[in-house]
Amino acid sequence: MTVLMFHSVGCEKNEWYRNWLSVSLDHFESFCKFLVDENYETVFLDEWYNEQGSPSKESTRKVVLTFDDGYLDNWVYAYPILKKYRLKGTIFVNPEFIDNSENIRFNLEDVWDNKINVGELSPIGFLNWSELKKMDSSNTIDIQSHSMSHNFYFHSNNIRDIYTGQPHYDWMAWINKPHRKPYYTTENQKQFVPFGNPIFDFGRALGLRRYFPDENLVKYAIELYSNNEKLRDKSLLIEKLNKKLITFPGTYETDEEMEKRYRYELFESKSLLEEKLNKKIDFLCWPGGGYNDLSVNLSIEAGYKASTVSFKDKKLVENNADDYKRIKRSAMGSFISTNTKYHYVKDSNYLINLFKYHNGSVLHKNLYRINKLGFIILDKIGL
Repeated sequence: MTVLMFHSVGCEKNEWYRNWLSVSLDHFESFCKFLVDENYETVFLDEWYNEQGSPSKESTRKVVLTFDDGYLDNWVYAYPILKKYRLKGTIFVNPEFIDNSENIRFNLEDVWDNKINVGELSPIGFLNWSELKKMDSSNTIDIQSHSMSHNFYFHSNNIRDIYTGQPHYDWMAWINKPHRKPYYTTENQKQFVPFGNPIFDFGRALGLRRYFPDENLVKYAIELYSNNEKLRDKSLLIEKLNKKLITFPGTYETDEEMEKRYRYELFESKSLLEEKLNKKIDFLCWPGGGYNDLSVNLSIEAGYKASTVSFKDKKLVENNADDYKRIKRSAMGSFISTNTKYHYVKDSNYLINLFKYHNGSVLHKNLYRINKLGFIILDKIGL
């Protein structure tokens, strides 16, 4: 049974840094129609779970559609289209990103009912509890856990960059102003992090021991950046900061602190979702595929029946006969990435071809490679 990974739907043209996570409405609806026309059945993860480890039960005509992060467009676009085609999807949600609003917002169903024009829909942002409850009470969407925070954290005292408002460090604002996390796609949060702040080696929250820079070093870095134009050269600033690290080396989490943080991420997200949605939460998606032995063991202790697996650990799903199972997923997107950018693929059948590639089609694997090579060539000639 194939498990597919989506994120956002219908926001590929919007001005937010991660718009490459979004599949276009054209691609998404074409793919949904394909699943129906080809007699594929979409199921929730509990049915997937019951078929694991039993080859005689496994079906190649069943598909699990999963959506990470809980974007508002999952309500605005994905949910109505899935309902239209009588398909099912699973949304993995981080409670720290759930919007604080209470009213259910307009979606495509309201457009179809002539209550609003499609151009008046507002798909950017994150889901609120009302929308989550509405979808989860249907037979179309199943809500599951994506941990609490989805944060990145520093894990060593190696300085790799200096913060000057780069969009790919938007997670720095999540840490400094956690109550504003649900709005990072709709507001400018660069001011939440002082320019000049050193960026150390970082990774996913549930796969590392957190490193805490010394506050004196951070203050020193910010002042140097602010007051000395010559030190706006990042290499010079990093060189000075590395010398200062001898005096202010920073600290690391203790074993106890790390376990406490992991427990919050795994136990609290499960408990909160179960309380709010009045249901059992059995499945966990690791943000960014970040986990380690401790976090996996704690997820088992928390009562999760299965969790996603990183592509590097794909051997863990070859048997999948243990009670605690691992979910191997295949990424679905409207973009092909090269070393320099993300390229949108215009072909409306692109997700269909990508699905066939994931299901082992040599022809569609080669078509993907040809597509990517074409974009690499375009990059080189500057188009």
